[in-house]
Parts: sequence; C-alpha cells; structure tokens
Amino acid sequence: MPVNIQKRFCFLTCDAASYLGDNLRGIGSKFVRSSQMLTSCSECPTLFVDAETLLSCGLLEKLKFSVLELQEYLDTYNNRKEATLSWLANCKATFAGGSRDGVITCQPGDSEEKQMESLAQLELCQRLYKLHFQLLLLFQSYCKLIGQVHEVSSMPELLNMSRELSELKKNLKDATAAIAADPLTTESEPTFNSTEAAIQSILECLKNNELVKAVRQIRECRILWPNDIFGSSSDDEVQTLLNIYFRHQTLGQTGTYALVGSNQSLTEICTKLMELNIEIRDMIRRAQSYRVNTFLPDSSISGTSL
Repeated sequence: MPVNIQKRFCFLTCDAASYLGDNLRGIGSKFVRSSQMLTSCSECPTLFVDAETLLSCGLLEKLKFSVLELQEYLDTYNNRKEATLSWLANCKATFAGGSRDGVITCQPGDSEEKQMESLAQLELCQRLYKLHFQLLLLFQSYCKLIGQVHEVSSMPELLNMSRELSELKKNLKDATAAIAADPLTTESEPTFNSTEAAIQSILECLKNNELVKAVRQIRECRILWPNDIFGSSSDDEVQTLLNIYFRHQTLGQTGTYALVGSNQSLTEICTKLMELNIEIRDMIRRAQSYRVNTFLPDSSISGTSL
C-alpha cells in the first residue's frame, strides 16, 4: 500500500485519538493499534514487465478487475477521510480540549455543551471506524492483487530477473544510506551533455557495482532534466534506477519479468485487522448504548450537527 496513504492515515488516527483521549473506553488506543498494524505492513511489491509479456501471459486481464476494485475502495476512502478530517476540525474548534476524563458519558445533570461534546465525540468515533474499515477493504483488495501478480513466477516460459533486481534494490538502499550518513563526502561528478550519455554512465555504474556513484548521478540528472525520464526530486531514486536498469537489460526482447518486494503472506494480518475492527465496532455500540440508557436527549440536541 502506498506509503503516503499510510502516513496520512496514521497521522489522522493519532490526531483524533489524542483529541478523544487515550482512555476513551479504550477506543482511542484501539484505533492507534489498527493504524500501526496497517502501516507496519510490507512495502508494495513492484512488477517489472514489458507490455507484450503482460498481454501474452494473461496477467493484464487478471488485474483489470482488481485495479478497478482498488480504485473504487480508494475513492470511498478519500471521501471518508475528508469527512473525518472535517468533523475532527469542527470538534476542535467547537469544544475546548476534547474529553477531559477520557470517558464518553451523557449524564442527566450535564450541561448542554457537555452533552453536545459527547455526541460529537461518538460521531467522530463512528466516522473514524468507517475510515479504518474502508482502508481494511482497500488492504484486502491490495493483497488479492499482490497474489495475482505473484502467480507470474510460476510461468516457466518467462525469464525471471526477480532475484537480480531484488539484490540490486537492497544494495542501492545501502548506497543511499551511506551517502546520508556521510553527506560531506563528495566526488567529482561529470556534467552530462545529453540524457543518452547520462543513462549510459548510470548503467555502467550499476553493472560495475559503483552504486554510490550511480545514486549521485541520478540526483545530478534530476537537476539537469527535472521531470524527465529520471523523475523529479520527490520520486524514489532507487525505484528510478531499477526502472532504468531493467528497461535497458531487456531492450529489444520480451518474455522477461521481475517481481521485487516481499513475498510474505498477508492473510494473517488481514485476519487480525478484521478482528480488531469488529472489536472497535462493538466498543462504539456499547458507548452508544450507554449514552442512550443514561440520557435521552431531546430532538433539538440529537438533531444538531457541527
């Protein structure tokens, strides 16, 4: 699952849990745990394959439905995320500091403001739950897509470069870490006159295992030709280098693929996430039941929205 979605989701969850209070019948901490489980999942595997091979092995047809399903879940997730963000912002603006004691209550003697705050907090929990459940659906669909992609590895007629690119990816990450650890160490880098010359130089570095030099060169190319084949500064430079390497290693031929990423089965974490979502749903229902049984607000209060 894309890292940017995970990060924003985790930030929103922690922000909402902080507003609600960590001891809010345990709901806040459960939401945080759910987000941590999702964000701890392995990174998205990458499939390297040419268009002709993608068609000939039948993978394109297999992926069509899963991609459409993913897009539908993602659109709904984004809508629910915006609704949750808006509600949280309104809660913060309307009520000072959120829950004081970390418990949702609506007692008969409470002030109207306290009653409204409790109702608003319960609504926030409901919206956050729907958001978490939608991301779970997105995650399950994503896992199904990964499973379909992994089926490619069972096709003997294809040339598998997965191990070669996986090793290159690991070493490139080590190279970027080495540069980050010693940023003051520089070397004389050529200023390329053309993209063709730059690509040829980068390929030579990758083939000769001069990976630190290759990373530095891709960074220089992004300055010289922003948003070109080298990508922008916000793109993953390791991924860009892998794209260049695979494209030119398989130039003029078909039937080659590489699947780079975790082969870990994600069934177990899907099951745990579903169990946690059910637990959160039941906690919210109990909190709602407690509110109804202890205090029945009049229609003017229950019908008010932020």
